[in-house]
Amino acid sequence: MIGNDVVDLVLAKTESDWKRKGFLDKLYTASEQTLIQNAANQDEMVWLLWSIKESVYKANQRIYYNQGFYPIKIKIQSLELEHGEYQSIIELFGIPFYGKSRIVDQIIRTVAVQQKSDFEKVMTLYIVAYIKNENGLPIEETSGKPISVSHHGRSKVIVGFR
Repeated sequence: MIGNDVVDLVLAKTESDWKRKGFLDKLYTASEQTLIQNAANQDEMVWLLWSIKESVYKANQRIYYNQGFYPIKIKIQSLELEHGEYQSIIELFGIPFYGKSRIVDQIIRTVAVQQKSDFEKVMTLYIVAYIKNENGLPIEETSGKPISVSHHGRSKVIVGFR
């Protein structure tokens, strides 16, 4: 399954104070907090990790519908920057997920899948009509195929499988 997220870094700067007491401890593991503390751009790293976690949550919802969202349980095992793209391995409840993230024009775009090979099938959808299924998850209106929708600030992205 697929999940995606976008974060407008310009808007995130004004909407949330991630430096407030307890914020990082509630959302990020010790190793993730180390990534943040060691990052050249800590603001960007906070929201990159958040975007990865949100994408995994959405992908996991498609597999095991669960209304609870517990970001601290979504553990980013590795994060590598290769050719302008962050690649991540993430674990939730012992289940591995894989993420790819890009930052362009101060907008983070992340896609998470359960199988690495699924990245070959991911596509951005433009002008798609969608409705919500019985669990409140978005599906393409005409085909009924599952999609993932994310919007924040200046960006809205809908992704699905070919």
